[in-house]
Amino acid sequence: AWTRRWVESKHKPDYGRFVLTAGKFYGDADKDKGIQTSQDARFYALSSRFEPFSNRGRTLVVQFTVKHEQNIDCGGGYVKLFPASLSQEDMHGDSEYNIMFG
Repeated sequence: AWTRRWVESKHKPDYGRFVLTAGKFYGDADKDKGIQTSQDARFYALSSRFEPFSNRGRTLVVQFTVKHEQNIDCGGGYVKLFPASLSQEDMHGDSEYNIMFG
């Protein structure tokens, strides 16, 4: 299950919750599942750890895909790469990060 890998922050009780779904538009209902926000007009905070690595002397490529299904005028998403010291359940907008884009 995706919830074994991904940790939702509990820093604020009003953060929105994520769900696993193919969404409204998909080619295959099972193969196209991804993590989706479940409530409009909410902040979300989700993180996953990965094995330490070094890209010393090599290019680092970080990629993510977003499928917007809502008809909204503003909003968006971004990715932050945090140091290993991050407390995932207490992650918030002021948590220290190394790289941010989106």
